[in-house]
Amino acid sequence: MGLVRKLLSGNRVGIDYISPQWFVDVEDTARLHVAAVLDGRVKSERLFAFATPYNWTDIVDILRKAFPVNSSIPQPPENEPRDLSQVGPSVRAESLIKEFWGRDGWTSLEESILGGTGDLEGFRG
Repeated sequence: MGLVRKLLSGNRVGIDYISPQWFVDVEDTARLHVAAVLDGRVKSERLFAFATPYNWTDIVDILRKAFPVNSSIPQPPENEPRDLSQVGPSVRAESLIKEFWGRDGWTSLEESILGGTGDLEGFRG
């Protein structure tokens, strides 16, 4: 979340050095760990916590929507690609999030970013 927060002051280090990839919210990761420990059906298996692919264009769009008068948010890369990997095993992990925690599924990228930047009112303008 630190690199996302830096975008609000114009620092584009994340954009410049990190390729598009998959995202998972830190609280979903914690939920998954707890479910794996407490659910007796989980035995000797790997749980893949991959919610959704993202790129910096997605993040910049979310930040611009949340902080509409912040002119420091940098431009996203032009023609930015997406991570096209398929992560089939993440379905099992998501089912544990749903069953154990009563959630609809993974936390969205937007919800995670808004949660991680909600204390930054000064950047809203």
